[in-house]
Amino acid sequence: MTVLHDSPRTARLWPVLVLALVGAAAGWRAWPAPPAGAPVWPPPPDVARIRFVTAIAEPKDVGAGGSWLGRAASAILGRKRQPRIVRPRAMAVDHSGRLLVADPEQRIVHVFDVAGRKYSYLEPAPFASPVGIAVGPDDAIYVTDSERRRVFVYGPNGKLRNTLGVRGGEPVFVRPTGIAVGPDGRLHVVDTVACTITTMTTRGDVVRVVGQRGAGDGEFNYPTDIAVGRDNRVWVVDSLNARLQVLDADGRFVRRFGRRGNGTGDIDKPKGVALDSDGHVYVAEGMHDVVQIFDQEGRLLLVVGASGNGRGQFCLPAGVSMDAADRLYVADALNGRVQVFQYIRQPDAR
Repeated sequence: MTVLHDSPRTARLWPVLVLALVGAAAGWRAWPAPPAGAPVWPPPPDVARIRFVTAIAEPKDVGAGGSWLGRAASAILGRKRQPRIVRPRAMAVDHSGRLLVADPEQRIVHVFDVAGRKYSYLEPAPFASPVGIAVGPDDAIYVTDSERRRVFVYGPNGKLRNTLGVRGGEPVFVRPTGIAVGPDGRLHVVDTVACTITTMTTRGDVVRVVGQRGAGDGEFNYPTDIAVGRDNRVWVVDSLNARLQVLDADGRFVRRFGRRGNGTGDIDKPKGVALDSDGHVYVAEGMHDVVQIFDQEGRLLLVVGASGNGRGQFCLPAGVSMDAADRLYVADALNGRVQVFQYIRQPDAR
């Protein structure tokens, strides 16, 4: 995988770097070492670039003991909370290393604290269908609810802080799904049914809405997910057009790549997108049960995974996320777990 380099912006990035260092001290080093014989991609004798780390489905997977939440599960709209992942859709990691998992099947967001060996969930949980999640620079947590047509905002303490998505008494969204926070602090929300991308302030003020249904440049056909690069470019999973589209910081079309098919590198049913620190683009491919890795121009670099329920195998990967330590999280939806991988940087590669 080609290593891409950003020009230094030390002054602007200093607060983020401080938070990253604090997060590393608080929890990111607490992740377990990969198990013996853990799969890597590409396999030997090639140099490994992605390594399997672990899989998380329930509290014991992060060292948490028997949870009182499991014994005192409360009702959510007629359903029972379970202290385990049932069908993950999206993930995010805060600066202390806590893994947040949106689980629309249970209508909750799980919180796995690796460093503290604890499990909890966001509450109160007003969710009908939490499908997207992102963390802001101040560790505010943003959760999209596709049925309630809102973005719920939580503080780092896990308590509900605000609700976004209403303007003049009317809903802003038709069906909000993917969400991302850019380096400039703005929220970018995918509206799947409206086929638009809405950019908002953290107070909920709408900055712009771009897109419409179609197959042209800057048009979408039921988009599902979104990621924002360090340059504030926006990467959109244009799902039913079987492609990714890239928009600049002002919402203007930059490029697109991908095509429908069943060959290596084809994007038939893209579900999620994430970027690592070197700018590589990770795409969850639901049809073929793999994560495909591309460069910024859309050239295929590596394919991770296969169908199954073993380590590094998937059954409908529904979303991907990257943390500041270049750990890759994959929502392995029908296996009811999140799999964790490590991107192995090679700074001397060109």
